Amino acid sequence: MASRKSRRAFKCLAVIACVLVAVRLSLPFAAQWYINDVLDEGEQFTGSVGDVDLMLWRGAYSLDNVVILKRTGEVEQPFFEAKRVEFSLLWSALFNKSVVAQVYLSQPELNFVDGGSEAASQSGEDENWLYLADQLVPLKVDRFEIRNGSVNFFNPDATPAIHVQLHDINAIAKNLVNSRDLSKNLIATVQASGSAEEQGTMTLSGSLNPATKQPTFDINFQANDVALVNFKSFLDTYAPFDLEAGTLELALELASDDGEISGYAKPVLRHVEVFSWKGDVERDDDGFFRSIAEALSGFIAELFENQSEDQIATRIPISGSLNNVETPIFTTIVGILKNAFVQAIQGDLENSVEWRDAEQANEESEKNEQNNDARESEPPGNETP
Repeated sequence: MASRKSRRAFKCLAVIACVLVAVRLSLPFAAQWYINDVLDEGEQFTGSVGDVDLMLWRGAYSLDNVVILKRTGEVEQPFFEAKRVEFSLLWSALFNKSVVAQVYLSQPELNFVDGGSEAASQSGEDENWLYLADQLVPLKVDRFEIRNGSVNFFNPDATPAIHVQLHDINAIAKNLVNSRDLSKNLIATVQASGSAEEQGTMTLSGSLNPATKQPTFDINFQANDVALVNFKSFLDTYAPFDLEAGTLELALELASDDGEISGYAKPVLRHVEVFSWKGDVERDDDGFFRSIAEALSGFIAELFENQSEDQIATRIPISGSLNNVETPIFTTIVGILKNAFVQAIQGDLENSVEWRDAEQANEESEKNEQNNDARESEPPGNETP
């Protein structure tokens, strides 16, 4: 009798085990079907994923070969693709009683296309990406990491066709939803680096507060030794002149408090050559009037160049709001003259802009608005002489 009960219990356990194994084996396929269905809900874009791996023991799942395409079929390049995307619980945040997720992207690629028509172009601006992200990750994302990413821009209709790229992009953003319960104003941090075409590096660092309605951040950006000749086809198409040689250095510090910004940009062009007979007339066949215009641009550039450093540079103050950025032309011109005839501007960061500067600018803007509202509300007979 006891042996019969034990055999029955063993059979029940075996059936349960088989069911659990079957469920576990079918979960990746069910998840793959669900994710592909979600990616197909986009209005302008559709997508698909390859294998789906579930790692239940650490609360994670990963997607291989993620591809998002424009529905029209007239764009050759996918809008987004990644070799691997992983979503997982951020276990370190559990100690702070926060249930949040982290996202890891391996070799992501983002492609923008100017195809001459709306159907042949893609920018991704008309899609509800937040809705799709919420369907894929029901938890708030507190940590976001990119490894070996790239951003591309294409214009297949240009002559020659344009393809410029930022590559080797590595980035990490932490504490995006304040899982560490920090009390300071700028709670999240971001660090990023990348390379431009065949020559040039870029770095970005900063802090921000994603919870504010208007952008609140403090960022530093530095670009070094960017070879402009690698962007020649882009400049030929979108700029009124082309550069035959030269490199770019750029230092940018920008802070924003609730959308009110403060900062500066320092572009430094070294060893610039705007016009050359061999490059513009013989090879590019620019034509008489364009060649004259570029020769004149080259003369002006040479006139305002710091001869000892062989550079053109200025310092551009940035203020106002994100919707109405102010960059004074007069101050910019004065900066060009100072670089040319007084002292060469260095293309490194000054570390002179902080979030407090933007906060002060925001307070002054609010005071001005209150004063203007008070003046408008005064009766006509109460003006002071």
